[in-house]
Amino acid sequence: MRATQEQNPPGYPTEWEADVVLTDGGVARLRPIKPSDAQMLVDFYDRVSPESKYLRFFAPYPRLSQRDVERFTKVDYVDRVAFILTVGEQMIAVGRYDRTENDQAEVAFLVEDAHQGRGIAQLLLEHLAEAARERGITAFVAEILPENRRMAQVFVDAGYRVSKGIEDGVLSVEFPILPTDTSVGVMERREHRAEGASMERMLTPDRVVVLGGGRRVQGLVNSMLSGGFRGEIVGVSTDDSPVSGVPTSSSIATIDGKIDLVLVSIPTRQMGAVVIDAAHKGAHAMVVLTGTDYQPNDNRTIVNLARAYGVRALGPDALGLINTDPEVALNASPGPMPRLGGVGLFCQSAAVGVALLNHAVRQNLGLSSFISTGDYADVTGNDVMQFWEDDESTRVCLLSLDSIGNPRKFSRIARRLTRRKPVVVFAPGRTNRAAHAGVRGGLGHAPDAAVDALFRQAGVIVVHRRGAMFDIAKIASRQPLPSGPRVRIITNSATLANQMLHTVQAVGLLGAGDPVILGSEWGADAFADAAGEALADERTDSVVCAAVGVFDDGTEAVHHTLEKVAASAVKPVIGVFLDFSTPQDEGGEPDLLGGLPSFDAPADAIQALAAVTAYAHWRERDPGAVPLIEADQIQAKRVINRVISSEPRGRELTDGETSELLDAYGLLPVPKYPVATLAEAIAAGERLGWDVVLKATAQAVRGRPDMASVHRHIESVEAMAAAWQDLGRLVCELGLGDHSDLSVAVPVVQKMAPPGVALVITSMEDAAFGPIISLGLDGIASELLGDVVYRVPPLTTVDAAAMVRDLKAAPTLFGRHGTPGVDVEAVQDVLHRVAQVADDLPQLAHLTLSPCIASISGISVLGARIFVAPTDDQRDPMARIL
Repeated sequence: MRATQEQNPPGYPTEWEADVVLTDGGVARLRPIKPSDAQMLVDFYDRVSPESKYLRFFAPYPRLSQRDVERFTKVDYVDRVAFILTVGEQMIAVGRYDRTENDQAEVAFLVEDAHQGRGIAQLLLEHLAEAARERGITAFVAEILPENRRMAQVFVDAGYRVSKGIEDGVLSVEFPILPTDTSVGVMERREHRAEGASMERMLTPDRVVVLGGGRRVQGLVNSMLSGGFRGEIVGVSTDDSPVSGVPTSSSIATIDGKIDLVLVSIPTRQMGAVVIDAAHKGAHAMVVLTGTDYQPNDNRTIVNLARAYGVRALGPDALGLINTDPEVALNASPGPMPRLGGVGLFCQSAAVGVALLNHAVRQNLGLSSFISTGDYADVTGNDVMQFWEDDESTRVCLLSLDSIGNPRKFSRIARRLTRRKPVVVFAPGRTNRAAHAGVRGGLGHAPDAAVDALFRQAGVIVVHRRGAMFDIAKIASRQPLPSGPRVRIITNSATLANQMLHTVQAVGLLGAGDPVILGSEWGADAFADAAGEALADERTDSVVCAAVGVFDDGTEAVHHTLEKVAASAVKPVIGVFLDFSTPQDEGGEPDLLGGLPSFDAPADAIQALAAVTAYAHWRERDPGAVPLIEADQIQAKRVINRVISSEPRGRELTDGETSELLDAYGLLPVPKYPVATLAEAIAAGERLGWDVVLKATAQAVRGRPDMASVHRHIESVEAMAAAWQDLGRLVCELGLGDHSDLSVAVPVVQKMAPPGVALVITSMEDAAFGPIISLGLDGIASELLGDVVYRVPPLTTVDAAAMVRDLKAAPTLFGRHGTPGVDVEAVQDVLHRVAQVADDLPQLAHLTLSPCIASISGISVLGARIFVAPTDDQRDPMARIL
C-alpha cells in the first residue's frame, strides 16, 4: 500500500479508479491521469490518426510538445481533471475537463481510432460528470467542429439537455450535468448492452484453448468434443502429457491467430503469464477452473490482472460455462452436457455447481446456459442477468448465490428482468453481501427475512430448497403462466385427490370445483378427456393430473398422452406419476416450450405451481405509482450536516433535532415533555390542557406487556399525583430504584392520542441494500413473534398497501369482532413519508417511530428516535462500473 501511495501524486483520487465494460463487451481500466503517464500519452497520441487530431484541436497537430505533455498529465484533480482508459500497458482514450467560470467546465475527449465506436466517449463523459459533480461543477461546455458529428451526438445521447450555437465556424455545446431520469436511463441502457455483450462473447467463442496438466486438459477436451462444440479447440499441456483429438501447442504464445476463450487449470502463481499471453492473442475471457492450487488472497489478484488486460475472468474455483445452443454447443466444463432447453442456471462455487448441474441432468431439465463463476470472480450474477434479459433462448432464470458483490445493482437489474421472465433465487437472505458504494462504516445488515422480502418485492421467486428451483423451472419453462389461482385436480385415487386438495388450499391456491376422480376403468384416454374438459372450462386456470399405476405398465401411457395435451394447451398442464417403473430417459431431446412438467410427488408439483401462479399475478398486477410528497430536503440535510460536523462518527438526534428533521417530511411527532418531578409533570399537564398521558420511556420499565408503565386520560392534579405514585411503585417492584426517584424510568408527559392500534415503523440503512422499511405491531407481536413486513424504497401505492395487508395481525387494523378499523390510508401515508426520508438521506442509519397509534381518524406518532452516521450522499456512483 505504501508503494502505491508514493507513486500517486498529491490529491490523486484512488476512489475514481474503475474497471469498465465497453459496449462491445470488452473490458478496460479507467483512472485519473498521472504525471508518470507522460510516455504512455505520447505513444497513444502517435497512434491517433491526423483526422482525429484535427477534430480535437481544430488544426493539424502531428505531435505533442513537452509543454503539452506536462500540461495534460499534471492536473490538480479539482479544477482540472483527466481520465485515461487503458488496456494492458496501452492508453486507448483520454477525456478531461477544465473549470472555466460560474461552476462550469470545458470538456473534451480523444479516442484512438482503432477503438472508436466502442462507447468510450460516453463512458468517459459519465465518469467526468460524476467527478465534476463531486467538485461542485454543474455544467459542461464543449467546442467542436460541425463535421465532428459523432462527438456532438455523444452529448445528445448522454441524456442531458443540450443547447447549441455556432460562432466563427465552431459549434458550441453547453449542458447541465446534474443527473436526470433520462441521463440515468441512458447510463443503465449502456451498462445493460455492454455487460450483456460481454457475456454473449464469452458464451459464443469460435476458438477455445484448454491449458493445464495433460490428463485434465484431455478430460476437458473430451467434454467439449462429446458436447458437439462447433468451434476449434487447441490443447496446451503444461506437463508434456499427450492430448489427443485436437490440435496442440506448447504455449498460448505459439498458437497462430486469434483465440476467444481460455480454460485454465494450473496453480495461480503461474497465472500472470497466461493472462498476458491470452490478452495478446485477443482472448475475450478465461475460466480458472476448480482444483487449481490457489489461496483466497489470490482471487482478487487474478481478477485485477485479467481486467487490466481487457480479459473477463471466471474463477478461481469455477466449474465453467455451458451454452446448449446447437449453433455453438459449448461445454466448457468437466460436467455432462445437459439437454437443450429454456432455463438459465447460475451459481458461484464449483461444489454447488456440481450439485445443480447433476440435478438438472437427472431431472431432464433443459438448459439454455450454465455459468459457474467461482467464489470471487470478475463475472457475477449481475452480468449474467444482463445477458439473460435479451437472450431469447432463456425463458426462466435460476440463481444460487453464495455472495452478492453489488446488491443494489443486483436488485435494480432483477426488478427489470422479472418484468420479462421468471427469476428464481435460492435464499438470498443467507448470502454474504458486500457493502454498497456509499457506506463509510458503522452500518449493519438487515435480517435474512428482510432481504428475502425485498427480493419478493422485486418479483423474484425466493426459495429455500435448491430442489424447489428446478420444480418451478419445470413449469415456468415448459408451460404458459397461469392466469389465476384456480386448480382442477384430476386423478384415479380418491385418497390422493383429498390430500392434493388440502395442499392446494394450504399454499394459497383455489380448487376449481371438486377433484375429478376417474373410475376403475381409468386409462390414458380418460385422463386426456378429463384434462381437455378442464382446459375448456373458464373456471379453471391450471390442471394437475395425478396418475397412480401399481400394476401392469404403470403410468407410461398416461404420460405419453398428457404430453400431447400439454403441447397445445394455453393453460398450464402438470403431470404427477406414481408407479414402480424406471423414470424415462429423454436423452438429448430438446426441452421445448409446450413440454409436460412431470413430478413424482404431488406436494412438490402444487407448491411449484403456487410459486409460478404468484409470480404471474405479480407481473400482471398494476405496480402502482410512487406518490409525490412535498418535503423540505434542504432542512433535513441541514440537521444532519450540523450533527455530523460536530460528531464525525454520528450520534442519536435530540428530541428537538428529531422533530426538525421529521417535520421536513410531514412526520412531526406528538410533542412530549420530559419531567423529573411531580411538579414538572403537573405543569406539563396544565400546559397541554390535560387529557394527558404519563409514561416511562426507559426500556426496562416500558417493555411490560401489561402496559403498567403508561397512565392514560389524566385530567387533574390529583390524577397526576396518583399516576406518579403508581409509577414510583412500579419502579420499586422492578428493583430498579426507590419509588421517590423516577429518573430511572425517564418519565414524559404527552397529550392523549385517540384510541387505536399501536404500530412500530422503522427504517434502517442496510450496509448492502440501502434503506429497508419495516412495519409491525408495537410490542410482542413484532419483537418476539416476528410479525414484521419489509420493503425497500421507493414505495409505490401497491407496496405500501401490501405492507399493511401482509401482517399476520392485519385484521386488527381492518376491524374484527365488530370493532371499527383504523385509518389504513393514514398508515400508508406515513410509510410513504418514512420511505422518502430514508431514500433521500443515506446518513439516516436508523429511524424508529414507536408507538404510532393508528386510530379511526388518523395516525399519531408518539415516539421517534433517529441515529445518523457519516455515509456518502450517493449509495452508488452514477457512472456504472464493474
